[in-house]
Amino acid sequence: MIALTGATLVVDDALVDDHALVIRDGRIDAIVAANDVPVAAEVHDLTGSTIVPGLIDVHVHGGGGHSFDDPDPAAHQQVLDFHARHGVTTLQASLVSAHPADLDRQLDALALSVSANPGLYGVHLEGPYLAVSQCGAHDPAALRPPTADDADRLVARGGLITMVTVAPELPGVPAFTRRLTEAGVVVAAGHSEARAPELSAAVDNGLTHLTHLWSCQSSLVREGPWRVPGLIEESLASTYLIGEIIADGHHLPPTLIEIARRCLGDRLIAVSDATAGAGMPEGFRYRLGIIDCEVASGVGMVVGANAFGGSTTPLDGMLAHLHHDLGWPLPEAVAATSTRPARVLNLAHRKGRLTAGHDADLAVLTSALTVQATMRAGHWIHRAAAH
Repeated sequence: MIALTGATLVVDDALVDDHALVIRDGRIDAIVAANDVPVAAEVHDLTGSTIVPGLIDVHVHGGGGHSFDDPDPAAHQQVLDFHARHGVTTLQASLVSAHPADLDRQLDALALSVSANPGLYGVHLEGPYLAVSQCGAHDPAALRPPTADDADRLVARGGLITMVTVAPELPGVPAFTRRLTEAGVVVAAGHSEARAPELSAAVDNGLTHLTHLWSCQSSLVREGPWRVPGLIEESLASTYLIGEIIADGHHLPPTLIEIARRCLGDRLIAVSDATAGAGMPEGFRYRLGIIDCEVASGVGMVVGANAFGGSTTPLDGMLAHLHHDLGWPLPEAVAATSTRPARVLNLAHRKGRLTAGHDADLAVLTSALTVQATMRAGHWIHRAAAH
């Protein structure tokens, strides 16, 4: 039994002081008054710190110089270790678009990593079922519409694939979406020129998610005198879709983040979209698939193009940006980086909150919201200093 004392606890919408978090057998046993800590507990004094539920990143390509598209489980472990140092206890590995043979090799390797690492939840395919005109940092030569055979092959991987991003306007998307969602896969709209009819058809077949709002999404156009909303406007006006923002201080200005916050409310989550460039110095070169990118001015840029190449900021940096720079209450910023992402991955029954019965996944933060320590299932997986 472990008792974490002295810290401020972020418990749902409240900041709780003068209480201890009691952990037993990998789960949160109770939150008790500071003077009611069980005498048998091993006490860890965290005075001056803040404890939040472990961060959950549903869109991350890499970090610390390594990438999930490297078909080497050792590289995957390096990515996991990097994000653990930034408070992430659960993440979903994202892959950029690739040709079928390359994608199969990547998925074979990730199957080994998912089975060996409890913090690696599954795989998000950000493509190849995307619009060429909205490809961003994806290889346009690898993009194609989905087929029924594609859906069967992905489902046959037995739960490895947990999310797929599609452009709803591509032929075959409604049936593809239905097949995946019936198998428990989250289907997201992104990298798309879709308008309302195409989005509605995908939603009717189970699409529930939106990949990085404003990044590679169609927007308002005029057709004669008529204003025709794009994917971004349809997304913000929806009453059911869950949307991602890359809150790194580069991808989106504060105004757009505030619009998303007001429109989506508790259906808004933050994702890192972190790449191998996360945590690396200026000028570091990395690849997204076959696309060359570089760390420049604190963000990833496609080499030779005026386009972002993913993010170089891990999720704790997003949490700090939302709270310190944009003024979000800390519990709301935590909800966007932990509680709500747990719902996206259907893990809300055991992750994303500091409450009795949930997994003892948590991050210990300084006042600047930098990570001092990270715990998963009651075991420290990162400690910057002895506690």
